[in-house]
Amino acid sequence: MPSMPPPDPTRPRSAPRPRLLVVQALAVQPLAAVLEESGYDLLRAADALAAIDGLGAGPALVIMDMELPELPGDGPLTLLRRLAGSGVPVLTLSRPRGPQPVEALHEAGASECLVKPVRMSELLLRIEGLMSPAPVIAPVEPRRPTARMAVRERDGQCTWQTPQARALMAAHFPPPWADHARLPPEVLAWLHREALRRRAGAPPSSLTVAPRAGEGRHRLSFTLTAGDDEVVGEGHWLLVLDRPE
Repeated sequence: MPSMPPPDPTRPRSAPRPRLLVVQALAVQPLAAVLEESGYDLLRAADALAAIDGLGAGPALVIMDMELPELPGDGPLTLLRRLAGSGVPVLTLSRPRGPQPVEALHEAGASECLVKPVRMSELLLRIEGLMSPAPVIAPVEPRRPTARMAVRERDGQCTWQTPQARALMAAHFPPPWADHARLPPEVLAWLHREALRRRAGAPPSSLTVAPRAGEGRHRLSFTLTAGDDEVVGEGHWLLVLDRPE
Protein backbone atom coordinates (compact mmCIF):
# COMPACT_ATOMS: atom_id res chain seq x y z
CA MET A 1 0.00 0.00 0.00
CA PRO A 2 1.51 3.37 -0.98
CA SER A 3 2.31 5.68 1.90
CA MET A 4 0.38 8.90 2.35
CA PRO A 5 2.30 12.11 1.54
CA PRO A 6 3.20 14.27 4.54
CA PRO A 7 0.97 17.31 5.18
CA ASP A 8 1.99 20.49 3.44
CA PRO A 9 2.93 23.00 6.19
CA THR A 10 2.38 25.90 3.77
CA ARG A 11 -1.25 25.01 3.11
CA PRO A 12 -3.55 27.46 4.93
CA ARG A 13 -5.79 26.06 7.63
CA SER A 14 -9.15 27.47 8.54
CA ALA A 15 -9.32 28.99 12.01
CA PRO A 16 -11.30 26.90 14.52
CA ARG A 17 -14.71 28.27 15.41
CA PRO A 18 -14.92 29.53 19.01
CA ARG A 19 -16.98 27.14 21.12
CA LEU A 20 -19.79 28.35 23.36
CA LEU A 21 -21.80 26.37 25.91
CA VAL A 22 -25.42 27.59 25.86
CA VAL A 23 -27.46 26.60 28.92
CA GLN A 24 -31.07 27.24 28.01
CA ALA A 25 -34.42 25.46 28.27
CA LEU A 26 -35.30 23.41 25.21
CA ALA A 27 -38.46 25.45 24.65
CA VAL A 28 -36.35 28.58 24.08
CA GLN A 29 -34.23 28.20 20.96
CA PRO A 30 -34.02 31.39 18.83
CA LEU A 31 -30.62 32.26 20.29
CA ALA A 32 -28.82 29.14 19.07
CA ALA A 33 -29.30 29.61 15.32
CA VAL A 34 -28.25 33.24 15.50
CA LEU A 35 -25.01 32.40 17.34
CA GLU A 36 -24.17 29.62 14.89
CA GLU A 37 -24.61 31.97 11.93
CA SER A 38 -22.35 34.46 13.70
CA GLY A 39 -19.46 31.99 13.51
CA TYR A 40 -19.65 30.12 16.82
CA ASP A 41 -19.62 26.39 17.50
CA LEU A 42 -22.34 25.59 20.04
CA LEU A 43 -22.72 23.07 22.82
CA ARG A 44 -26.31 23.03 24.07
CA ALA A 45 -27.46 22.06 27.55
CA ALA A 46 -31.04 22.13 28.85
CA ASP A 47 -30.35 20.97 32.42
CA ALA A 48 -27.66 20.98 35.09
CA LEU A 49 -26.16 17.59 34.23
CA ALA A 50 -25.77 18.45 30.57
CA ALA A 51 -24.25 21.82 31.51
CA ILE A 52 -21.62 20.22 33.74
CA ASP A 53 -20.83 17.64 31.06
CA GLY A 54 -20.47 20.44 28.52
CA LEU A 55 -17.60 21.93 30.50
CA GLY A 56 -15.56 18.86 29.59
CA ALA A 57 -15.63 19.91 25.93
CA GLY A 58 -13.62 23.03 26.74
CA PRO A 59 -15.94 25.92 25.84
CA ALA A 60 -14.44 29.40 25.69
CA LEU A 61 -17.57 30.89 27.25
CA VAL A 62 -20.82 29.83 28.91
CA ILE A 63 -24.08 31.63 28.15
CA MET A 64 -26.62 30.76 30.84
CA ASP A 65 -30.30 31.64 30.75
CA MET A 66 -31.34 31.89 34.40
CA GLU A 67 -34.90 30.76 33.54
CA LEU A 68 -34.50 27.00 33.87
CA PRO A 69 -37.85 25.42 34.82
CA GLU A 70 -36.18 22.16 35.82
CA LEU A 71 -34.17 23.97 38.52
CA PRO A 72 -36.59 25.50 41.05
CA GLY A 73 -35.64 27.84 43.87
CA ASP A 74 -31.93 28.56 44.13
CA GLY A 75 -31.06 25.78 41.70
CA PRO A 76 -30.00 28.15 38.89
CA LEU A 77 -27.69 30.06 41.28
CA THR A 78 -26.12 26.79 42.44
CA LEU A 79 -25.48 25.77 38.85
CA LEU A 80 -24.06 29.21 38.08
CA ARG A 81 -21.57 28.87 40.95
CA ARG A 82 -20.52 25.45 39.64
CA LEU A 83 -20.02 26.70 36.08
CA ALA A 84 -18.19 29.87 37.13
CA GLY A 85 -15.98 27.83 39.48
CA SER A 86 -14.53 26.01 36.47
CA GLY A 87 -12.72 29.18 35.39
CA VAL A 88 -14.73 29.61 32.20
CA PRO A 89 -16.42 33.05 31.98
CA VAL A 90 -20.20 32.91 32.32
CA LEU A 91 -22.59 35.41 30.75
CA THR A 92 -26.09 35.31 32.23
CA LEU A 93 -29.45 36.26 30.74
CA SER A 94 -32.28 37.13 33.13
CA ARG A 95 -35.50 39.09 33.37
CA PRO A 96 -35.53 42.51 35.05
CA ARG A 97 -37.72 41.27 37.91
CA GLY A 98 -36.50 37.69 38.02
CA PRO A 99 -35.91 35.72 41.22
CA GLN A 100 -32.15 36.36 41.11
CA PRO A 101 -31.10 40.05 41.14
CA VAL A 102 -28.05 41.07 39.15
CA GLU A 103 -26.03 41.56 42.34
CA ALA A 104 -26.64 37.93 43.30
CA LEU A 105 -25.55 36.75 39.86
CA HIS A 106 -22.26 38.65 40.12
CA GLU A 107 -21.71 37.27 43.60
CA ALA A 108 -22.26 33.75 42.26
CA GLY A 109 -19.48 34.28 39.73
CA ALA A 110 -21.12 35.66 36.59
CA SER A 111 -18.68 37.65 34.44
CA GLU A 112 -21.43 39.56 32.62
CA CYS A 113 -25.16 39.92 33.36
CA LEU A 114 -27.55 40.98 30.60
CA VAL A 115 -31.21 41.74 31.28
CA LYS A 116 -33.84 40.65 28.77
CA PRO A 117 -34.84 41.68 26.21
CA VAL A 118 -31.29 41.52 24.88
CA ARG A 119 -30.29 42.99 21.53
CA MET A 120 -28.17 40.55 19.56
CA SER A 121 -25.69 43.28 18.64
CA GLU A 122 -25.04 43.93 22.34
CA LEU A 123 -24.83 40.22 23.15
CA LEU A 124 -22.26 39.60 20.43
CA LEU A 125 -20.14 42.51 21.66
CA ARG A 126 -20.19 41.14 25.22
CA ILE A 127 -19.27 37.66 23.97
CA GLU A 128 -16.29 38.98 22.04
CA GLY A 129 -15.17 41.05 25.03
CA LEU A 130 -15.28 38.10 27.45
CA MET A 131 -13.29 35.59 25.45
CA SER A 132 -9.54 35.98 25.95
CA PRO A 133 -7.52 35.84 23.85
CA ALA A 134 -9.93 37.35 21.37
CA PRO A 135 -11.02 34.70 18.90
CA VAL A 136 -9.75 34.91 15.35
CA ILE A 137 -12.69 34.17 13.11
CA ALA A 138 -11.99 33.61 9.43
CA PRO A 139 -14.09 35.73 7.05
CA VAL A 140 -17.41 34.03 6.50
CA GLU A 141 -18.45 33.68 2.89
CA PRO A 142 -22.15 33.87 2.00
CA ARG A 143 -23.41 30.32 2.19
CA ARG A 144 -26.63 28.49 1.62
CA PRO A 145 -29.26 28.20 2.71
CA THR A 146 -29.80 31.49 4.53
CA ALA A 147 -28.39 34.60 6.08
CA ARG A 148 -30.29 36.82 8.50
CA MET A 149 -30.62 40.43 9.54
CA ALA A 150 -32.85 42.24 12.04
CA VAL A 151 -34.44 45.40 10.63
CA ARG A 152 -36.53 48.09 12.29
CA GLU A 153 -39.83 48.32 10.41
CA ARG A 154 -40.27 52.06 10.93
CA ASP A 155 -37.22 53.21 8.96
CA GLY A 156 -35.38 50.14 7.69
CA GLN A 157 -32.47 50.54 10.11
CA CYS A 158 -30.45 47.35 10.36
CA THR A 159 -29.77 46.64 14.05
CA TRP A 160 -28.05 43.28 13.63
CA GLN A 161 -26.89 41.02 10.83
CA THR A 162 -24.86 37.89 10.34
CA PRO A 163 -21.59 38.10 8.40
CA GLN A 164 -23.31 36.26 5.53
CA ALA A 165 -26.05 38.88 5.34
CA ARG A 166 -23.52 41.72 5.46
CA ALA A 167 -21.55 40.20 2.58
CA LEU A 168 -24.67 39.60 0.47
CA MET A 169 -25.95 43.14 0.95
CA ALA A 170 -22.56 44.63 0.11
CA ALA A 171 -22.40 42.55 -3.07
CA HIS A 172 -25.84 43.58 -4.32
CA PHE A 173 -26.29 47.18 -3.17
CA PRO A 174 -23.89 50.11 -3.62
CA PRO A 175 -23.10 52.71 -0.95
CA PRO A 176 -24.49 54.45 1.01
CA TRP A 177 -26.40 51.37 2.22
CA ALA A 178 -23.33 49.84 3.89
CA ASP A 179 -22.33 53.20 5.39
CA HIS A 180 -25.68 53.75 7.12
CA ALA A 181 -26.83 50.11 7.57
CA ARG A 182 -30.30 50.82 6.21
CA LEU A 183 -32.39 48.89 3.76
CA PRO A 184 -32.26 50.23 0.20
CA PRO A 185 -35.51 52.04 -0.78
CA GLU A 186 -36.89 49.22 -2.94
CA VAL A 187 -36.38 46.64 -0.20
CA LEU A 188 -37.82 48.93 2.50
CA ALA A 189 -40.93 49.59 0.39
CA TRP A 190 -41.42 45.84 -0.03
CA LEU A 191 -40.95 45.28 3.72
CA HIS A 192 -43.72 47.79 4.53
CA ARG A 193 -46.10 46.14 2.03
CA GLU A 194 -45.25 42.65 3.21
CA ALA A 195 -45.66 43.59 6.89
CA LEU A 196 -49.19 44.89 6.15
CA ARG A 197 -50.00 41.71 4.22
CA ARG A 198 -48.74 39.50 7.01
CA ARG A 199 -50.78 41.34 9.64
CA ALA A 200 -53.84 40.83 7.47
CA GLY A 201 -53.21 37.08 7.48
CA ALA A 202 -51.86 36.77 3.93
CA PRO A 203 -49.37 33.98 3.17
CA PRO A 204 -45.68 34.94 3.09
CA SER A 205 -44.21 36.22 -0.16
CA SER A 206 -40.64 37.10 -1.08
CA LEU A 207 -38.77 39.79 -2.96
CA THR A 208 -36.13 38.88 -5.54
CA VAL A 209 -33.60 41.50 -6.61
CA ALA A 210 -31.64 41.22 -9.85
CA PRO A 211 -27.83 41.55 -9.69
CA ARG A 212 -26.11 44.80 -10.54
CA ALA A 213 -24.62 45.08 -14.00
CA GLY A 214 -21.33 43.25 -14.17
CA GLU A 215 -21.90 41.45 -10.84
CA GLY A 216 -22.53 37.97 -12.26
CA ARG A 217 -25.76 36.00 -12.48
CA HIS A 218 -26.73 35.71 -8.83
CA ARG A 219 -30.04 37.14 -7.68
CA LEU A 220 -30.87 37.94 -4.06
CA SER A 221 -34.18 37.10 -2.40
CA PHE A 222 -35.70 38.41 0.84
CA THR A 223 -38.29 36.69 3.05
CA LEU A 224 -39.87 38.27 6.11
CA THR A 225 -40.01 36.38 9.42
CA ALA A 226 -41.65 37.58 12.62
CA GLY A 227 -38.80 37.80 15.12
CA ASP A 228 -38.83 37.07 18.83
CA ASP A 229 -38.95 40.51 20.53
CA GLU A 230 -36.40 39.32 23.10
CA VAL A 231 -33.93 38.54 20.33
CA VAL A 232 -34.46 41.13 17.60
CA GLY A 233 -36.22 43.89 19.55
CA GLU A 234 -39.76 45.22 19.52
CA GLY A 235 -40.90 46.72 16.21
CA HIS A 236 -38.34 44.71 14.25
CA TRP A 237 -38.57 41.98 11.63
CA LEU A 238 -36.12 39.24 10.84
CA LEU A 239 -35.16 39.19 7.16
CA VAL A 240 -33.93 35.92 5.67
CA LEU A 241 -31.66 36.40 2.65
CA ASP A 242 -30.88 33.78 0.02
CA ARG A 243 -29.37 33.44 -3.41
CA PRO A 244 -31.79 31.26 -5.42
CA GLU A 245 -30.30 28.98 -8.01
